Amino acid sequence: MDSESEGIILLLGVTGAGKSYFINQLKNRGPVTVVEGHTMQSQTSRCQLVQMVLEDDDGDERSIAVVDTPGFDDTERPDGEVLAEITEFLATQHALGIPLKGVLYLHKITDNRMTGSSGTYLRLLQSLIGDSAMTNVILVTTMWYMLRDEYEGEGLRRQTQLSERYWKALTDKGAGVTKFEGTPESAWSIVRKLAPKEPVVLDYQRQIVEEGRDLGNTNAGQSLLQKLESTKVEYTIKLQKLEDQHDEAIAIGDRAAARDKEREISEAQDMLKRIDKSVAKLGAQPGPRIKEGVARAMKGQTAGRAVTVLAAILNITLFVVQLVAGV
Repeated sequence: MDSESEGIILLLGVTGAGKSYFINQLKNRGPVTVVEGHTMQSQTSRCQLVQMVLEDDDGDERSIAVVDTPGFDDTERPDGEVLAEITEFLATQHALGIPLKGVLYLHKITDNRMTGSSGTYLRLLQSLIGDSAMTNVILVTTMWYMLRDEYEGEGLRRQTQLSERYWKALTDKGAGVTKFEGTPESAWSIVRKLAPKEPVVLDYQRQIVEEGRDLGNTNAGQSLLQKLESTKVEYTIKLQKLEDQHDEAIAIGDRAAARDKEREISEAQDMLKRIDKSVAKLGAQPGPRIKEGVARAMKGQTAGRAVTVLAAILNITLFVVQLVAGV
């Protein structure tokens, strides 16, 4: 069996949810070969792609690859830039014809409550995937190892609350829920839940690659734009108040207060610049460019090299983990 034929699993979640830790646990399952991608057309150098290869008793190989994507809600990167990077991966994978087996969405069990931004990114997740592919989604709670033994019951209560309340719109459409124990064995067992599933095409992939939409005109792009617009209004109002408070501090000669307000004003201005940068990113129409790039990259390639070509196109490092039969 072609060792690259069994597809890819996408790892999503906000920054700090434990995606890289999950990927690293997969890499600990067996001997690792590092295959370096080379720069061709993309900026997705922050992704990691781990391919798990299992050779059976007959010498045939089966494999599944898992990609760690950048997280939303990152203080260092605008959300529009993150969505653009995820777009490059999903569109290239789809254009190459590599099967997508599903999505793992990671969420920290240590979060005491569901924040407004968490709800926003869940809606973004729904719009990326679409109802028809929801049965190929697993919602994974992470960071259980950070809970003391006496709080294990509280963690289970939180997971039940997530399943029955906050994630209900997804689970009602077929998404699963599971717990990541923080070990290589646990990571591999979660991956194996998606590996046998029939491949799916996400709504977002159809809209970008097949319909040629720009990012802002996809369902996911519209969801993100709504968040960006509301955040811009919030910070514009905040900036005006800070400037008034700064002027008041200057008027009464309170230099310390004025310096504090200058720092807060700078932070608010930086946020507004990040929002504008995100909105600009959503104006891109990457579908046609990606399809042309894939066609060029595939010239002269032998069959069965799609995952390696994917890593090369996107300039990401491919880690190949060789497993032993029976694991």
